[in-house]
Amino acid sequence: MTNLFSKLLVATASGVLSLVVVKNDIAQAGTVKFNINPAASFISSYSSSVNSVPFSLKELGIKTDDTIKLEQFGSFSPFGDPNNEYFRAMWAVFSTNNTLLASSGYYNGATTERVPGAIHAIVPNGCLPNQCLDNSIFYVSRGDSFSNDSFNSIVVKVPTNAQFLFIGAADSAFDDNVDLKKDFGVAISSDSVSAVPEPDFSLALLVFGAYSIGWHFSRKRKKVRSI
Repeated sequence: MTNLFSKLLVATASGVLSLVVVKNDIAQAGTVKFNINPAASFISSYSSSVNSVPFSLKELGIKTDDTIKLEQFGSFSPFGDPNNEYFRAMWAVFSTNNTLLASSGYYNGATTERVPGAIHAIVPNGCLPNQCLDNSIFYVSRGDSFSNDSFNSIVVKVPTNAQFLFIGAADSAFDDNVDLKKDFGVAISSDSVSAVPEPDFSLALLVFGAYSIGWHFSRKRKKVRSI
């Protein structure tokens, strides 16, 4: 099976060479990281907030029944204080489409009223206490200075018909959330793809890599002669 995120790496000759080197390490070849704006939301809240932008599973190469790991990193301030960025709570929901309805203007709990295509995730290892809600929303992280049930990742199986994944800070008000360090985000990695490329694909990469290296040194020799 082709690596889940290989198309993100095969962009340039140097990208192909990097893929040959790290392909056997699934943690490197199969993981991508994204920053998450903690002031954005896919639920209704007490205050105004910008809309969360869903991730397209197709663009990430993720398909139905793929098993992926979501891991939260970084932190933000839920009270607008850039000197006290301690909060790490994050939740997510799969959806059949990228539709996000307008906020009602008040917080009615962590509901999917704004995500009409919301569908339940499959959690192969089971949910930790307080990790999965009854309405398809699940926590990626609940770690903060007030909770004793801290965790910062979840392994989920992509449900049938899921096309998009909404991910956002878990909060009830969002307009005062601050991430001055710009380090609050999520890592998405594959738990269900082969770490070894198929023979034809490997050969093509090695041939192209060798050609690129030869072309690079050929250019260097030409430059030396022209000096």
